[in-house]
Amino acid sequence: MRAMLVFLLLSLGLTALADEAWVVVTLDRVEFQGNLVEWPRFKGNPIGFISVVGTGSIYQKLVWPGAGWYTIADEGAELLQETESVPLFALPAAEMGPSLGIAIQFLGNYKYDWGHSFAPEALAHLEETLRERLTLPLPPGLPGRKRGEGDSGPYEVREAPFIDFTPHIRVFSPDSWASGTHTYTAEVGEAVYVQGETPAKVTFRYSIRRVSLPEGLRVRVRLEGIKTVENGDFMNGEIFVVARVISGFTSTGRPIQRALRIPTSDHYSMGDGDEKVLSTVLFEGEVRPFLYVEVMVWDEDNPEIKDQHDLLGGLFGLWLPWRLANLPGGAKRIVFPKSTPDGEVLIYLRLELLS
Repeated sequence: MRAMLVFLLLSLGLTALADEAWVVVTLDRVEFQGNLVEWPRFKGNPIGFISVVGTGSIYQKLVWPGAGWYTIADEGAELLQETESVPLFALPAAEMGPSLGIAIQFLGNYKYDWGHSFAPEALAHLEETLRERLTLPLPPGLPGRKRGEGDSGPYEVREAPFIDFTPHIRVFSPDSWASGTHTYTAEVGEAVYVQGETPAKVTFRYSIRRVSLPEGLRVRVRLEGIKTVENGDFMNGEIFVVARVISGFTSTGRPIQRALRIPTSDHYSMGDGDEKVLSTVLFEGEVRPFLYVEVMVWDEDNPEIKDQHDLLGGLFGLWLPWRLANLPGGAKRIVFPKSTPDGEVLIYLRLELLS
């Protein structure tokens, strides 16, 4: 009888380990209205965002996208429902503190800073602001409260090498991650703009999820190819791919990521309708707590003479383990049609479950 009891306890313990509860915060939708580029007027708007999400003594930080910028139309939207999201935070539920703070700031990359030289200072400022906010008490009975009045609260205006949008800062109580998925929508505008002009604004949606993540789920993600439906040039385009895969955050809050350029140097000469077959493994290993795949297809230009690279399309796919576990036949080839004001591409991705 005692042996049976020990066996049952061990079995329950293994089950608990196999289905550990995690809290995951994702950005699920981005909508833009406005114009950040005065000339040429038809060009899209180079945007991105930084985020800091914290609980207790843990603060996880992200810069999006991994390189360059995302080009969005004057009235544009990005991230496909049920397929694309950007992970901002992931932590075992047992390690959560008494509250959860979320800080997201959109930026207009009007100087086309490819390497994000602004990121360390901007992230440090945003983290400092969030840490200060988390020291304030949360009113009882509320799932979350926004900082100050309005959607995003007071904001300190400062000079920066990018166009500031007012940061969105909000603090949540444990009710927000106790079960299921809680989704929130926010709107932010340019922090500084010329009087009489209409400031650009970003409306975005993000979620707090409590999920049970199994252990031992291993996958391989392969970029099988791209097709330039519209290459962004009058003749053949000089095409290259920048990819990033994130599989979690370190203990210091940095994303666990792998970034690569395809090809590693030079480019592919591709016209409208051309297809390039690739077989590049972007990720192979255990998925815990998530798998985020970022693939951005660019037409190479000459930034030295202010002729910036053109983004033809970007994929921002997020898979939690329970979604990967349901792959039919253990593998799936997915075609992502993506476009920007500068071009249009098809991105071919293959996901495989590994034994």
